[in-house]
Amino acid sequence: MDIRCRKTDCKYNDHLTCTAQKLNISKQFKCEEYIKEEGKGSDYSKLMFERVPQFCKYKHNKKMPLNCCAKCLFNQEGHCRSNGITINDINDVPKCVNFIKP
Repeated sequence: MDIRCRKTDCKYNDHLTCTAQKLNISKQFKCEEYIKEEGKGSDYSKLMFERVPQFCKYKHNKKMPLNCCAKCLFNQEGHCRSNGITINDINDVPKCVNFIKP
């Protein structure tokens, strides 16, 4: 599973890839592992036409525990079964954007 994150000010964000040891998604699709780190973060939208942002290489996180409480098509007995997820930066709330209603 590839886990991408657009919350660049998160402690676990490494060039738009999540490096947390586990991930918990709440009923409201919120990433519970998000920890804001002061002084960290980049607004890649400002660089969009200047240069391509550096992304961390694909990391297959087969063993990463990914717990989910949301009513989502990928939620199987409290675990996410998607091939990958993306956490978006929406109004300071990190949310899973792969949510699909069952």
